[in-house]
Amino acid sequence: MLNPSKSDCITILSAASQLADDSMLPLDHGHLGLSRNCMLATAAFLVERACFRRYQEDDGHYAVGALSLQGRLRLDQLSNG
Repeated sequence: MLNPSKSDCITILSAASQLADDSMLPLDHGHLGLSRNCMLATAAFLVERACFRRYQEDDGHYAVGALSLQGRLRLDQLSNG
């Protein structure tokens, strides 16, 4: 899989950073402003790197929980680096 763009990662990580600990964010490409393929590739990329405390994947639909420490670090690195 190709690496997703920095801005796509920031979009998803930023949205998840607003969640309370027990909340889940259904990833909807329309609300995030991403194409469906970009959103799916980016979500898979971030899930594989343990950026969320929890996630659900069902038939190509993702829902993610709050950011893990790895996710917060990655968001900070992408945003500031």
